[in-house]
Amino acid sequence: MNLRSNNTAICSMTMDEGLPTPSGVIAGRAALGAVKLVDTTCRDGEQMPGISFTIDEKVSIAKMLADMGVEQLETFATYNDSDRACAKRLASECRDISVMGWNRLVKKDVEDSIAHDVDAVSVSTDTSDLALKHKLKMSRDDQIEKLIDCVEYAKSHGVYVCFNAGDATRTDVDYLIRFARAGLEAGGDRFRICDTIGLLTPSASSELIDAVMSNVSIDIEFHAHNDFGLAVANALSACEAASVFEDRALWVSTTVNGLGERAGNVPLEIFVMNLSSHYGVETYETKRLLSLCKHVEAASGQKIPLNYPVVGGNIFTHKSGIHVDGVLKNPKLYEAIDPDQVGAVRKISLGKHSGKAAIRHRLELLDLTATSEQIEQLRLEINDIAEERKSDLSDDDLTNLYEAVVGTHNGQSGGGK
Repeated sequence: MNLRSNNTAICSMTMDEGLPTPSGVIAGRAALGAVKLVDTTCRDGEQMPGISFTIDEKVSIAKMLADMGVEQLETFATYNDSDRACAKRLASECRDISVMGWNRLVKKDVEDSIAHDVDAVSVSTDTSDLALKHKLKMSRDDQIEKLIDCVEYAKSHGVYVCFNAGDATRTDVDYLIRFARAGLEAGGDRFRICDTIGLLTPSASSELIDAVMSNVSIDIEFHAHNDFGLAVANALSACEAASVFEDRALWVSTTVNGLGERAGNVPLEIFVMNLSSHYGVETYETKRLLSLCKHVEAASGQKIPLNYPVVGGNIFTHKSGIHVDGVLKNPKLYEAIDPDQVGAVRKISLGKHSGKAAIRHRLELLDLTATSEQIEQLRLEINDIAEERKSDLSDDDLTNLYEAVVGTHNGQSGGGK
């Protein structure tokens, strides 16, 4: 596949009765340049404690990513027999997405990855003085020499090369630029900036991207961690900063459900919906997001929290009487995203603080009717039951309560029709 095709985002503002639509929520945003995704669920995501994907699971994740339009996935392609076999299957069965094998800055590792049919490799080392002194125990000159050796070797074998600066955000900027230039001159296609422990802020992300791209003419990848909860915001700031460099792409590294070490990486689903809603980027099939996230939830064993953005169970579920009344009249009042955009459906919950509109709506779905007085009695009963049980009421609960309340009022059981 062509890794260099452009996707240009257009920021638009569409209004309906004075309400901003999900696309173009914020007016005046400049259009982004070429933004591309490399999803590392099958590499960094699997480094999360407690997660281990099978080969079949990785292949199915890769196919779902490809169906969404994600340009590249990163996986391990060396180190053990399972990783090697997986890389071969991914390369064979997933032709609509580039398969990148991750490696240390070791030529033998790169050789091993290439031998297992990946079309791209990443070579990674940590560039901060802290890492050079205490972890790698090498000089900057030695590191640059190894970088050139690995990148030149990989390019001589015809693969796409991304070279990575781990702990880049604690690296002296002048050395980071020197490192990037050396990798580019050796033939590298992309330079990965890693915020390894999530130290950046949005403004610092923008400044760093501008500093590197102003001095080195190469595509940049932004690999953020979420230790301070700023990974998505930082990635969006990086995209904005890169937009002025029209001849280059800004790649963002993501994981499904935000999996990854410690607090995880940039969540694919949240980032993609931000691109769509705030910048008008329609490159990716957002309707496939929920099914992808649920698939990875099952494969990883890591439950998606109910209040998780974009695909959490509560995002399109409404309970409060005021909110339900509003959302039934016009969903835009309380939904930033149309559920259909991510492959979800709207739900109306019944519990403490539910109002008459919610009860009437749920009764209609069950083909039941009640008077205003009966609905008010149901409302009071539902609030009491929900508070006592500390949970909402199911359809069966509502049906039983309806029979008790409405059946008594009408002198019959089983409904008031």
